[in-house]
Amino acid sequence: MPYKVLIVDDEPDILELLAEELQFEGYETECASSGNSAVKLINSGGTFDAIISDYKMPDGNGKVVLDCSNSHKEQKDKVFYFVSGQADISLKEAMKEGVTRFFYKPFDLDELLTSLKGDLSQ
Repeated sequence: MPYKVLIVDDEPDILELLAEELQFEGYETECASSGNSAVKLINSGGTFDAIISDYKMPDGNGKVVLDCSNSHKEQKDKVFYFVSGQADISLKEAMKEGVTRFFYKPFDLDELLTSLKGDLSQ
């Protein structure tokens, strides 16, 4: 059964790129264009093996997605990546709150895919 990944970003090009690449690699994907949309998916019973979220977005930032993910026991301790060009959370604080990795935009797609494969296989 393929791993299921939630991609959250307010930039349509990034959503499309990540979804296409992850699907090509065999992942099942679901996309949300805002933090609040992602929260609705998680709260409606969506369970994901990994979440890749932008941090700075209108209509709910990445911290909202992280907090929601952490509040669901079936989602807690899953792989969670922040991908952002600007964030008002420190890397240390993000890791303490459950973020697996933090990628700064522009990010290296191959590095993200390699990390995801490794983190999901642990």
